[in-house]
Amino acid sequence: MLDKNRIINKLICLLLVIAFMVTFDACSTSGGNAADIVITNANVYTVDSENTVADSIAIKNGRIAYVGDADGLHSYIGENTVIKDLKGGTVLPGIVDNHMHPAMSAVTYRFEITLQDVFTVDEYLKKIQEFVDENDSLEVYVGAGFMRSSFDAVGPRKESLDRICSNKPVMITSADGHSLWINSKAMELSGITKDTPDPEGGVIQRDPFTGEPSGLLQESAMQLVEELKPAYTKEQYKEAILWLQEWFNQAGLTTVFDALIPVDQEEYYMAYQELAEEGRLTLRVRGAWHLTPEMGKDGLEQAITKGIEISEGFQTPYFQVNSFKFFADQVLEEQTAYLSQPYEGREDGWRGIKVWDDKLMEELFTRIDKEGFQIHVHQIGDASAAYTLDALEKVVAANGKRDSRHTFAHVQFVNEEDQKRMADLGMTAVIAPYWMAMDDYYWNLYVPYVGRERADRMYPAKSLIEKGMNVTTHSDFFVTEPDLGWLFYGAITRTIPDKIFQNWYEGMNLTRTADPNSPVKDGMIGPLKTADERLTLEEIVKAATYNGAYANFMENEIGSIEEGKKADLVLFSENLFALDTEEIADIAPMMTLFDGKIVHGEEINP
Repeated sequence: MLDKNRIINKLICLLLVIAFMVTFDACSTSGGNAADIVITNANVYTVDSENTVADSIAIKNGRIAYVGDADGLHSYIGENTVIKDLKGGTVLPGIVDNHMHPAMSAVTYRFEITLQDVFTVDEYLKKIQEFVDENDSLEVYVGAGFMRSSFDAVGPRKESLDRICSNKPVMITSADGHSLWINSKAMELSGITKDTPDPEGGVIQRDPFTGEPSGLLQESAMQLVEELKPAYTKEQYKEAILWLQEWFNQAGLTTVFDALIPVDQEEYYMAYQELAEEGRLTLRVRGAWHLTPEMGKDGLEQAITKGIEISEGFQTPYFQVNSFKFFADQVLEEQTAYLSQPYEGREDGWRGIKVWDDKLMEELFTRIDKEGFQIHVHQIGDASAAYTLDALEKVVAANGKRDSRHTFAHVQFVNEEDQKRMADLGMTAVIAPYWMAMDDYYWNLYVPYVGRERADRMYPAKSLIEKGMNVTTHSDFFVTEPDLGWLFYGAITRTIPDKIFQNWYEGMNLTRTADPNSPVKDGMIGPLKTADERLTLEEIVKAATYNGAYANFMENEIGSIEEGKKADLVLFSENLFALDTEEIADIAPMMTLFDGKIVHGEEINP
């Protein structure tokens, strides 16, 4: 909260703004020091090392020329300087989303069936039917976004899709991206029958009575129908990325990390590169080449060599691929996250999927680290953290300790000792405050799969920061659509905001609370335990800005509001630090600047 001196300073600042306008001709500079844009009468939360709060900013040639009080702005006011009076609103550094799938998701939203905005089986089928009816010329129907918690344990059935379309393949990816709902035609064309064995690292879900494939493919089994999917052109990717970045800029995003770039899909990565070279990106994109065990040892070595060679050609500040992506395990929703203790009710002792052989992971990590690239790991289960950290420690023994900033993304379960190991290795933990809640996934999937005691240890946050780890944030889009209000609120309360509750559970007989001390009732939508993992607003802002930049070795250019840095900024009409917690959920950027240019929002009149 602002103290009395800050309030007085705001009043002085407002008077100075008026003075600027009244005496503009007298005080304007005619030299080369004039700024392009001046923002004043603001709460500029700089996220510098002291968490300084300033009143004003001057922007020149895409960079921050001045940060301080309004009385220091005089020399930056020129004849053509645009002065923006924020009237007490907030300025933050541009937001960094440090793990998502932008290009892949962009083509889904533009050219496929999207189910992200509906939540019941009937609604899924209605949207699929509408898309099929409106796109009769397509040879295959592809989409994404269904939630596993909407179905029973077997999952969605092929018969539901057969009734909509029986003569063409229909393939719908789940919201978490780890399972695929297909119809009988897709099975037929891919040769999937009752006798088809489960591939290593995957499951063909089967009818419990007949043993026939039921219509759901999990994890690596999804690859059985991969050849049926349409291949998008570079121009389609470019069109979709341009469409998506407008949306992201509206959400306050100025930097994103594409966590799964296929090294063998030139159309995919060259779409980014060409947009960067053409000066059309209004996002800084960093990314990781995706590696899988299915490539085989020789194929993996070739993919690493190719990825490094391609990356050398990506030298613009707007698109670079400096990491390699590994899945250490899969996801809890499919019982494929790799756990140290068995899943509940599994008499076979099933603990999930360990994706990599220890020795192979160690060899690949060692080479990648030696080449100066980062390692970006999908990590869900506690056992996946343990064996991956074993490999990373052996990398240090082989290559020596360096400022590598390797990353775990998702961090759903990590035990206390392994959190310390992560911190000792200088790692980044990429967390998702969007998912920190007792929601339908918690009650319908997580508690039945791992029990209440383990479920209540999910998604550490505060403890990671306290151990000295670099903690940043992500949406995993398209899993979750970026929303700053939800991001900040989720970190502060560890539950979903009322606006999301109303959207997801409208018409259902459910109750919601944001009170961490409220007695827990089965099915209640509320704060995920434990309450001491909640973050402050200051902590989540730093995680979403400076820490995201630091994770990608970009902290000298972006991530905080300091003189000389790029003017990637997000402006709000409210003083965020004076809002009640419930009000935080509804914030939205009024303006976003990228390289000092307005990429979202209307001009603000002084």
